[in-house]
Amino acid sequence: MASNDIFEGKLIEDVEKLRAQFPQTKELYREVCSLMFFRYGIQPTANKLYQLVRKGTMSTPAQAVSNFWIELREKSRVAIAHPGLPENVRDVAGNAFSVIWNAALEAANQNLGSLKAEMDQIRTKYEKEASEAAIIIKKSHENTSQLAEEIRGLKNELLEANKKILVDTQVLANQNKTLLELKNDKEKLEADLKNSHKEFSHEVNKMHESLRLSDERYRKLEAKTLIELDRERQRAVKIEGDLKQTIKAASKAQSSFITQTAKSQKLINELRENIGLLKGQLKSRNKKNAVLKGNVTRSPNSKSDLPSERNL
Repeated sequence: MASNDIFEGKLIEDVEKLRAQFPQTKELYREVCSLMFFRYGIQPTANKLYQLVRKGTMSTPAQAVSNFWIELREKSRVAIAHPGLPENVRDVAGNAFSVIWNAALEAANQNLGSLKAEMDQIRTKYEKEASEAAIIIKKSHENTSQLAEEIRGLKNELLEANKKILVDTQVLANQNKTLLELKNDKEKLEADLKNSHKEFSHEVNKMHESLRLSDERYRKLEAKTLIELDRERQRAVKIEGDLKQTIKAASKAQSSFITQTAKSQKLINELRENIGLLKGQLKSRNKKNAVLKGNVTRSPNSKSDLPSERNL
């Protein structure tokens, strides 16, 4: 099968070469007939010629085949026509040319046979190679199916990988955005920290100065306080002495007050007894007056001989 394809391919290549050399359709068909018969040992037919040349109508290759066989028969019967030659010489010469043509044709047939034998060897070789190639192709198909399955798996893996890459890309973009924001925040915080450090240093310096001034004021206040404490201590000693004197005088006054209070209380008690006695007398007198008023009528301007409560 492979050798026939190669044989057919070579024939087509030679026909294409003749197509370039003979643009006329009839001449091209004549040369293709000679090529098929003398080089490849194929009997030319109208259908085969038309398949190879594909020019003109179907009558053109049929006429070309007919002309080829007529010409071939005429060449096999060579006639010598030359004035002055005897007829027997012309016949001998014609027969000689015919023998030469037949010998050439036989040689061509022998060459064609050897070519066919060589082509058969080539065909056998290529058939063997074709069988081996068929086995290889079968294995290749099996490997191709396996590879196709692996490729589908790899495509699925690639699709999943692309999805993951897309997700990772989005995550990376978000991380880059976050990183940029963090970087900006870091720069802002560093600037704020730098400013805070300056302000802190300024405040520390102010605090150091304030502490120094406070220390000076404290030392002055401490010295002043010690002086004041000494003064207050002296005053306390003096006040303590005065207080002792005052307490001593108060004790005396208290004793005197207690004695005087006792006397006053005794007098008050005596006065209370007298008042109680006088109240009893007044009550008794009022009763007597009431009795007297019931028995004696007096004028409004008359004066009573009884003593008044004010006098009592």
